[in-house]
Amino acid sequence: MRRGEIWTVMPLNHPKPRPAVIVSVDSWNVNAPDLILVPLTTRRGPSRPPVQHPRLKSASYAKCGAVAAIPRERLGHRIGRLGDEPMARIAAELRRVMGI
Repeated sequence: MRRGEIWTVMPLNHPKPRPAVIVSVDSWNVNAPDLILVPLTTRRGPSRPPVQHPRLKSASYAKCGAVAAIPRERLGHRIGRLGDEPMARIAAELRRVMGI
């Protein structure tokens, strides 16, 4: 499980699996019981940069206002990995949303 990978995940308060991008750094991902994720959605909105990947069924957006730490056992299967450009857009939006 590495930064930039898209996985299906069963969020704690959501009735069905959804795709999410791992945004935590790889050194954290190796040792921590939780991973920091940004869920993907098909709805445009503020703080939702576009995310494209051939294995995503619909146009998707990173829901940066919903960043969360999720226990690794709630991850399902790996969908793929994002490139540097979409990850840079997500990182910039996370910094903006969090004021860092």
